[in-house]
Amino acid sequence: MAQTLKARGVTLPSPVKISSSDEIIWSSRTGRSAASGKMLGDVIAEKKTIDVEWGILTETELNRIRHALTAGFFSFSLYDGEEVSIMVYRGTIQTEHLGYIGDGTYYYKSATVSIIQQ
Repeated sequence: MAQTLKARGVTLPSPVKISSSDEIIWSSRTGRSAASGKMLGDVIAEKKTIDVEWGILTETELNRIRHALTAGFFSFSLYDGEEVSIMVYRGTIQTEHLGYIGDGTYYYKSATVSIIQQ
């Protein structure tokens, strides 16, 4: 996948999979009318959630991801039909370890994270 992801202006390693969701945020009084069953409420905003998966990474590449995707809010950009730059926060970074496989470098089999628009 030739997708370029940037967090805090740092280019991240190329992922093997990206999925995005355009989620609708409804007002707190949203629900169905007991009388008619009709949905009532107001759309407040539309926000993105981006799930990213990387394949085999070196420890150096994973550290670049970890340092760019720190706790709190940060800028994030990707291509999603057009170039999109949004303020986001991240979910848990999950990794699957391979370990040292003979060349002196520590490897990870995969890493995943969800990026959620502020």
